[in-house]
Amino acid sequence: MEKSALERIKDVIDTLKTNGRIINKSDFAKKIGYTRTFLSDILSDKAKLSDNFINAICINFGISKEYITIGKGDVFIKNTVANEQHGTYDPKNENDMIILLKENEFLKRQLEEKDKQISKLLNLLSLTTSENEVDNKEEVA
Repeated sequence: MEKSALERIKDVIDTLKTNGRIINKSDFAKKIGYTRTFLSDILSDKAKLSDNFINAICINFGISKEYITIGKGDVFIKNTVANEQHGTYDPKNENDMIILLKENEFLKRQLEEKDKQISKLLNLLSLTTSENEVDNKEEVA
């Protein structure tokens, strides 16, 4: 009987742990931009496997989407940033360009999320600073 996409994802996680690319499932979840709880729900089949979730795995670890979804081909895609720190891309190869574009989109989303978090922190900091200035003026008066 052929493995399901979920079973293949579990195998990928085990392989990544064996290869030292992740420490544990929490590390895996963090690296693909999801919480450990959500990953647990996915792995226990309580949450539905989404295309975004699969894409996050593929982009961050250089895993073949075709392998995860239908079980065809190699697990790892050659010449991806995720698999070869100094990998080279052939700009004439459409698959390499698609991978680069997906990696770029994912990284942009990650940066946008970090920017939002930084803005929230700066707003909190300015509010705290303003409150402290008011408290100091009241103490002087």
